Amino acid sequence: MEISRHLKAGYPVQSEAPVRAERPAQPQAVPAAPAAGDALPLERLQEALRALPEVDLDKVAALKQALQRGELTSDSAALAGSILDYHGGKSA
Repeated sequence: MEISRHLKAGYPVQSEAPVRAERPAQPQAVPAAPAAGDALPLERLQEALRALPEVDLDKVAALKQALQRGELTSDSAALAGSILDYHGGKSA
């Protein structure tokens, strides 16, 4: 199955740069750097990544191949019910 999008620009494209009246340059405000307490240290981010479960890429590849060959069956009603339960907060 192939999914493609044909996006159109939401605004007209100009072929020439707009003409602007010259005004004296005003100083631009420089955004302040985030406070040290606001930024997450690299160590905390690394700990969060380590806490994530490992992904078995061999198993993922085997499942993809089985799907392509049509060897996997699914109960769409059960799947839909599980999705509704999960997103409805009925299961953890």
